[in-house]
Amino acid sequence: MTWDKAADFSVVDVLTLVLTVVGGAFALWQYSRTNRQLAARAAADEIEKFGSDEHVKLAFRLIDWEIGNVSYVDEAGTRHKRYFTPLEFHTALRHHSLLRSQVRTYDASKDFYSIARAAEGKASDDLFAPVEQYVRDAFDAFLGRLERVEGLIEHGVVGEKSFGDYFSYWLQLIGDETDSHFTNEKRATLIEYINDYQFKAVVRLFARYGKDIQLSTRAKRRPVGNPASSADAAM
Repeated sequence: MTWDKAADFSVVDVLTLVLTVVGGAFALWQYSRTNRQLAARAAADEIEKFGSDEHVKLAFRLIDWEIGNVSYVDEAGTRHKRYFTPLEFHTALRHHSLLRSQVRTYDASKDFYSIARAAEGKASDDLFAPVEQYVRDAFDAFLGRLERVEGLIEHGVVGEKSFGDYFSYWLQLIGDETDSHFTNEKRATLIEYINDYQFKAVVRLFARYGKDIQLSTRAKRRPVGNPASSADAAM
């Protein structure tokens, strides 16, 4: 019996190839497993940050409560704590081209910022009160976080069903037209804010769960108040 050197080498080559393939598959499995773990950790971190963000908490309170308690720092660095009225929800989240007196449900007798300014002989109809500016910043942060969540869902990092379960109360409260403590007037103002300031990923996020907040497919625009109302308040 003769030694077939070529055959021996072919067996070695096959074994080497098999080991290479197995090693590569194992490395790929480890890589995939590590990526899944990192993705799961990133998803958990994002949801934790979302729930613990002070701006998000404030937005939730102002959506969920008729009157919310707001703590904010003014331009002089002084901290204030005060009630935030239903009317201020509309004046804070109005489009910057609108006057205060043009927001829905406007009542000059309840516009305390304009009343205080008028007592000092100052105009106010085109201004945002300091607390309203803070609330706008809070909603920008809240909506910005929702946009990040939509991006993470789109890339498979956050589970669509998991976030839907976590956010279900707010999806219904914001997305459904119902006569509840979050009034249809407030809902319309918030949806206009989302659309006016191009939070398009928030619109897509709600659409994932069957909630249409696309302004072009909803009842059109805000009714305007009486532009003379603020002048009446100053008298």
